[in-house]
Amino acid sequence: MFFDKGKQLKKTTLKKVTSKMSFVGSAKANQAEELLDVPLSKYEYLYKNAKGNKIYGYRTKHQFYGTEFTTVITYNEGTYKLQKRTYESNKSKIIENLENLQRRLESNKGKARSRSSVENEVADIILKKYRSVVKYEIIDARESQKKPQLKFWIDEGNENKCEKSFGKNLLFTDKHQWHTKKIVQIYNNKNAIEDDFKLLNDHLLVPVGPVYHHKDENIKVHVFLSIIGLLFYRYLAWETKRYGFSMKQLIERLSGIRMAIVQNKKSNLCEIILEEMDTKQASLFSFLNLGKFLPS
Repeated sequence: MFFDKGKQLKKTTLKKVTSKMSFVGSAKANQAEELLDVPLSKYEYLYKNAKGNKIYGYRTKHQFYGTEFTTVITYNEGTYKLQKRTYESNKSKIIENLENLQRRLESNKGKARSRSSVENEVADIILKKYRSVVKYEIIDARESQKKPQLKFWIDEGNENKCEKSFGKNLLFTDKHQWHTKKIVQIYNNKNAIEDDFKLLNDHLLVPVGPVYHHKDENIKVHVFLSIIGLLFYRYLAWETKRYGFSMKQLIERLSGIRMAIVQNKKSNLCEIILEEMDTKQASLFSFLNLGKFLPS
């Protein structure tokens, strides 16, 4: 079972669930801030992911929800660079918008502004996850002013805490005997499970719904056939993993391979031909030996 850091999890809920099954979960950075201070030199190399990024991990024990678990802090430099770039971009936009608001408030032109209207505008500018980093103060308007004034600054301490979390993920599990690599890979593979649920909701692939049945037995058969269809898709993806396609990309490539019936005007005979394919489609067609399914 997986617990995601975005979900609300109570101590009692965790105990009830873990008494019946094992799990791998992720925690929020503020649940174990001291672990983010561990230098990268203490992390061990684990494996390369599908994107070619090296995954590192640091293993320890830590308490979550009143219980000690095996804990792994992972680090992905590719994710670090992406999160750092996104952070700097958003921070720059926030500062630019706050400076613009500050200039408008300093000008005595235009309509009067209330404190609450300024607070609402500032709240819209500063994204929720950056409010611990970008601090502000609204100063009430003086007698000669029609508008409150705005001061803002960057909390360097909180910014450093934020940056320490970039590229990292806090994982914890009750499977103490598992190797670090296995813990991390199993958690990261939850994306494949989430993708499977998406496929089962895809109306063009193996949809579970709509279900035009009323009897339990018929519904079970319907769901079973959908799962079998999903397994075929997964097997197809495994067979063609050398191409590096996602499931949807693979289906799009294969769906684009089309046959045409051509009639000879002189003999009136018809033959089946393949429409022109791109290099990837042609390679897939050959690799999967799809030619044997063409009518002779």
